[in-house]
Amino acid sequence: MKNYQPFITSTRQDSANDQALSSALSAIEADRGRIVQCSPVRRLQQKTQVFPLDVKASVRSRLTHSLEVKETGRQLALLVLAKLSPSAQEDGADKQAFVSLVEMACLLHDVGNPPFGHFGEVVLIDWLRSHLPALFKKAVGKGSRQWPMLLADLQQFEGNAQSLRLLHSLQDLNLTLSQLAALQKYVRGAYQAPSVSKNKGAWRQKPGHYFSERPLVQQIRQHFPSTTHGRYPLTFLMEAADDMAYGVADLEDAVDRGVLTLVELEQAILREGNDYLQHNFRQANAQQAGFFSRFRQQLNDDLLLLVSEQYLLHHSAILDGSHGQPLLVVEQPAAQALQWLKDFAHQSVFKHREVEALELAGFAALKGILEVFAPLLALSGEEFTSLERRQDAQGLLLRRLYHRLPPRHLAAYKRDSQQAPWFEQASEREWYFRVRLLLDFVSGMTDTYVLEEYRLLCGFQR
Repeated sequence: MKNYQPFITSTRQDSANDQALSSALSAIEADRGRIVQCSPVRRLQQKTQVFPLDVKASVRSRLTHSLEVKETGRQLALLVLAKLSPSAQEDGADKQAFVSLVEMACLLHDVGNPPFGHFGEVVLIDWLRSHLPALFKKAVGKGSRQWPMLLADLQQFEGNAQSLRLLHSLQDLNLTLSQLAALQKYVRGAYQAPSVSKNKGAWRQKPGHYFSERPLVQQIRQHFPSTTHGRYPLTFLMEAADDMAYGVADLEDAVDRGVLTLVELEQAILREGNDYLQHNFRQANAQQAGFFSRFRQQLNDDLLLLVSEQYLLHHSAILDGSHGQPLLVVEQPAAQALQWLKDFAHQSVFKHREVEALELAGFAALKGILEVFAPLLALSGEEFTSLERRQDAQGLLLRRLYHRLPPRHLAAYKRDSQQAPWFEQASEREWYFRVRLLLDFVSGMTDTYVLEEYRLLCGFQR
């Protein structure tokens, strides 16, 4: 466990306003309390995993999915530790911290996802790309040399980057740098161009943080130098746990919801001709209750061993940040079976007529809310900040919209729009954080709240 001592720290970005704790374990245990009790985790219970707006108790929410990922991550961490450090007495505190970092990264991995999941991300990105240039021109005018980079940053919404912003800049949880680093699935900034080389790591293709959080990421990289060009080691286990958890779960929810039958799943497996999957399907016995529990357990037993073996096989490269592939990208029967199940779910469940209809409802609501609030982005900085105190009839509608914005988000906007020194021009900084304010508001909504807000704004609310 000595290899992990540099990666397990009690350091936080704001140590001055946080009580000093005697050990890394104490600080990481304190993180657990902050995480479990924070509102973004609570909101996961009203965001569904596959079927938006579904109120059926047996269908997974983002929260139940995250709890399953957390448990899978714990099992992976314990299995890796057993092989890394067989002695139960050796480095006990570091072992506990190791497990906790993985567990909490798993619990938090979806908190930045917008309503309607990845479909919601697409809606947000499409709207930002088509509207921001014109709105900026109205509000600010001509941009500085830094503006193209800021615009590129604002036009890329990514759930993992939003998670970091949500926990640090909005909730101000002041988590340890270790916990924040473990959460960073992608290492590229949204203001940076994607890597053209896949050899540099799949996690350079998507953004993992925004320009607003650049100072925090710089501090993380200074503390953990290997994260300058690669991932924090424990992030690999969080990613694998997520893949393992939803591979079978999405199909189970589809069967429970009635959009897929076990007969259809069996027929698809037979057509695929995968001996491993066929054997597992027969062993799980679809004729008896509890089929998915047995099917999932058989697959997970093999995947747990496979992931732990791959982690140890590439251990040196993982520690120095040079390993370039997820642990489950390997030609092994269990990994290939999991990938087939995910691909099958994408084709037969996520493209199902009912799921797409629900997503279309989400599209209309998300886009509608953004359109209604867009005039706030067309104002100058002075006009926008004056809405808090304006009383004239001309600003009545805009003032009502301003008052719909959450106080916590407005406080973050006021703080950052005045104090972020890494922006070259004050007017661009203010407008950048105004856009972030709107995105923080909309992306933090639950599936049902999006529809409620849309109905209210359209005049259909009772």
